Amino acid sequence: VMPASYEGQDPKFLIIWVLFHSPKKLIASSETLGSAEEFVARVDIEVDSPNPTPALSSVGLRARAGIARIHAPRDLQTVHLLASVNSAAKQPLPLKNAGNIEVYLDIKVPEQGSHFSVYPENLFLKPGEEHEVIVSFTPKDPKACEERILKIFVHPCGPQYEVVLKGEAISSGSQPLSPGPCCSDLPSILSNKQFLAWGGVPLGRTQLQKLVLRSSHASSAQHLRLLIRGQDQDCFQLQNTFGSEERLTSNCEVTVCPKEDVVISVLFAPTRLSCMLAKLEIKQLRNRLQPGIKFMIPLSGYGGTSNLILEGVKKLSDSYMITVNSLVPGQESRAVFSVRNTGSRAAFVKAVGFKDSQKKVSLDPKVLRIFPDKFILKERMQEDVTVVYTPPDERNDQRTTTELSTVYFFGGDEICRQQYRSIQNPV
Repeated sequence: VMPASYEGQDPKFLIIWVLFHSPKKLIASSETLGSAEEFVARVDIEVDSPNPTPALSSVGLRARAGIARIHAPRDLQTVHLLASVNSAAKQPLPLKNAGNIEVYLDIKVPEQGSHFSVYPENLFLKPGEEHEVIVSFTPKDPKACEERILKIFVHPCGPQYEVVLKGEAISSGSQPLSPGPCCSDLPSILSNKQFLAWGGVPLGRTQLQKLVLRSSHASSAQHLRLLIRGQDQDCFQLQNTFGSEERLTSNCEVTVCPKEDVVISVLFAPTRLSCMLAKLEIKQLRNRLQPGIKFMIPLSGYGGTSNLILEGVKKLSDSYMITVNSLVPGQESRAVFSVRNTGSRAAFVKAVGFKDSQKKVSLDPKVLRIFPDKFILKERMQEDVTVVYTPPDERNDQRTTTELSTVYFFGGDEICRQQYRSIQNPV
């Protein structure tokens, strides 16, 4: 209720708060993001009356809901800096908005009295935009050696990201050991894969993938410790060979000789119908005065697969058959059957007609049409497919039964297809 305003008095104001709650969604960190969702509404201001009255005013409302994701280089998840007293060592830290909505970042080293600082402390990033922040280490004490956490908070409700900062004071005339505790050199271990991703794997089964590690050192061997960590680390294991035995472990140690390749086998065993995430940590083993560089390879996999069957057709030993009767040259004949997905994961299906079973010559669409010829089939769902066959005029319809054409159905995982398309066509 708004009180009346009288002449000679200040007008009364009523403040109305409009709150927007974005819908809750569970999205895996490896899942491809579409565009942010747009929500539109309107507030009408009317006089409360038993009789219909026109709106006094209207206020348009618009909101956007999306996912905030901040990416930083994998080799800078821990920043090592060396500096002499009262001088500064600096490290650029690129931050990229890999989400689908604008983000405001608050970037700080929260502890008081730290020798670390960061600039800028506030940042605004549009989707796909990248900006560098500068991390500085300025020791005041010649014995300064500290470790801090750089916190990157996405306003207003998170998430929060953390980067480990390590700094050490050195004398002005000294040189750091190579590759010393705060060395910023690139890792001397190379990998042929930046990540490992599994498509749909049936529950109760396993699937193996391999990656190759190579040492870029020309003279010394590299001793590595491999460890699987993460929220779903129990679903991923390292496969090691001990003599004639193969064992599954969550960690192992390997030695990579100069210019030598070492094959690492990672096994994925899904436990549920969802995306599972972990990471393979690879750390160089050194003595305590020379801690090695650690880097990670993301692991992701999905439990469940699609499985397509045809219904309403005659099943042969290695294929299906449908019969089209009463063929008349130039006139359409139709046959309808169903494609069912009995699996636990959505499939993308595409149908293509060929003249024969060798898949060498596509059939003229004037002769054979398929509706729909491509579609997404969710788990436990079916799709009716219509085949329209129009015999060419030169065909002799008095012939005995013969093979008219072959329709091939190509099926694949829909989520993997979407991820592949996003890589091929980045925004």
